Amino acid sequence: MALIVRTGLHSDVAIIAEWTRETFSWGDYVARMFDRWLDDAAGTVIVAELDGSPVAMGRVAMVGPGEAWAQGMRVHPDHRREGIGTSVSEAMWSWATGRGARIVRVAIEGWNVPAQGQVASMGFRKVSDWHRAERGIGDGLPKPAGDGGVRVLPMERLEDAPSAEAEPAFLSWSTGELARAARGLFPISWVWRTMTVDHLVLAARNHNLLEGRPGWAIAENDDETLQVHWLETTADDANAMVLALIDRAVEGGVSQVRLITPAVAWLTEACARAGFDVESLAVWAKAL
Repeated sequence: MALIVRTGLHSDVAIIAEWTRETFSWGDYVARMFDRWLDDAAGTVIVAELDGSPVAMGRVAMVGPGEAWAQGMRVHPDHRREGIGTSVSEAMWSWATGRGARIVRVAIEGWNVPAQGQVASMGFRKVSDWHRAERGIGDGLPKPAGDGGVRVLPMERLEDAPSAEAEPAFLSWSTGELARAARGLFPISWVWRTMTVDHLVLAARNHNLLEGRPGWAIAENDDETLQVHWLETTADDANAMVLALIDRAVEGGVSQVRLITPAVAWLTEACARAGFDVESLAVWAKAL
């Protein structure tokens, strides 16, 4: 039977769940997110069907004017290197260009060399390096490079920032080292996009923009994790900023804090010093 490339259906998820169970050592997230992606008007899920069964998929969404984001690109283990992934990708790029996209991006962990080779063969190039830093809160476990546990709250506190702080925060960041390393991008839930002052205004309205003497951050409590999407600080204040974020997590009663930051040495060192486990990843981009 000929290959059919089409929009995904809710009925596809059970079959896709079966052949994505071992994508990574911990499993996969695509089956869990599939229905939510289908219901998101900002994007679409493309599925390749062979002999009546889905054998490949990918999700693409518009995340800003002219910007698309791709994720969840999977091919059944028995049908790799057959050009099926290329057919799905071409349908994704067609959908995005039809909605004004001029560029599409993806994120790939540093250890995932096969995925890096795959996107490079599609014409993607690496545009920025990032680090994901995670640390448990109040677990009492010793941290060789950190302080080993919950600290007494210091003077350096991060408080909710008003919308009036959005413009100075953006100006500071956009002219600094972190913005240059980020190539002007920032992530929310593994989706990178061009940062604008409007993102900071919205964060302030949602009580997710924080401010303090060490700088600013966008952070929110998400399922027992303080997720830090963006921050602006300096090399001199990086240690104080990271510790202030830990203290914010302690105050919020969450069990973990996670930062995704541009791979700038002084910020990575500050995270390691505070006991974070740090992993590398990168954002790749393709012109459409």
